[in-house]
Amino acid sequence: MAEIIHTQTVITAEDALKTEIILNQVLIDILVAKGVISEEEMISGIKRIKRKREALANDWDSLV
Repeated sequence: MAEIIHTQTVITAEDALKTEIILNQVLIDILVAKGVISEEEMISGIKRIKRKREALANDWDSLV
C-alpha cells in the first residue's frame, strides 16, 4: 500500500513541468514497448492536436 507523505513542499513551475515531461515520456515508452500504441500513431495524434490548437488560436485571434 502506498504511504501518504504529509509535507508541504513547494516546487517551481519549471520543476513541475520537467517532472510532467519525464512522466509523459515514461508512459509513452511503456505503451510503445508493449505495443499498445505505435510511434506512428503517437506522432499522428500529436500532429492532429497541434492542428486543432492552431485552428483554435487562429479563431481566437480573429475575435480580438
